[in-house]
Amino acid sequence: MTSKECGNFIAELRKENALTQKDLAAKINVSDKAVSRWETGKGYPDVTSLVSLSEYFDVSVNELLAGKRLTFENIKETADENLISVFEQVQKNKKKQIVQITLYTVVLLVVLSPVLSIVFKEFFATIYKEVKTENVISAIIPTVIALILLVVGCFIRKGNLSILHSYHYKNVTDLKGYAKEMGNGIIFMSIPIFLDGFLTLFAHIKIISIVSSVLLFAGIIICVIHIFKVQTKYNGSLF
Repeated sequence: MTSKECGNFIAELRKENALTQKDLAAKINVSDKAVSRWETGKGYPDVTSLVSLSEYFDVSVNELLAGKRLTFENIKETADENLISVFEQVQKNKKKQIVQITLYTVVLLVVLSPVLSIVFKEFFATIYKEVKTENVISAIIPTVIALILLVVGCFIRKGNLSILHSYHYKNVTDLKGYAKEMGNGIIFMSIPIFLDGFLTLFAHIKIISIVSSVLLFAGIIICVIHIFKVQTKYNGSLF
């Protein structure tokens, strides 16, 4: 079964009922461009359209996907083939979309590369000029803490709960879900600390120092609340 066979069958049914593509589109509430796309084999009807076509032409969805009328004997075999074919088509479309997105991204980066080059050059030049040596030393501590939290969060997310005390998950039944959400909470906590470490490089600028403190405080509070929620959800209580 292919989209071309499905499209040919829809065209055949349409002509049997003396309908134009525009007429059929109006009957099932889609655009005539959609009908044209199906009939040329450029895509399958979505689930809603398949049901509408099935009801209007008095054929089964299975027959629409197979691109022909089926006898009782080959219904099951054809249904299995249709499911496999549709699944393969979906997988192929996903891969095609990924390739297209990657290609568009590369093209966009190439087009914007002169602008990005200037922006990054100015950015790093500003950092070099504004950063003070004493601030670099102060930035090391939060950066190291953030890295530790990031690593710990990744380990926990993968199911390595031995990093935590067993008391924290003694009542947990869904260990996989617990590990994933708890790991995410710890990983997210590293983000405001990383930001704080970076902004500490400019701590001598008052407004940046204030912004850094606010982001750090708000970020940690949000992450702690998330971790408490996860603990209560999966363990039944905080402790």
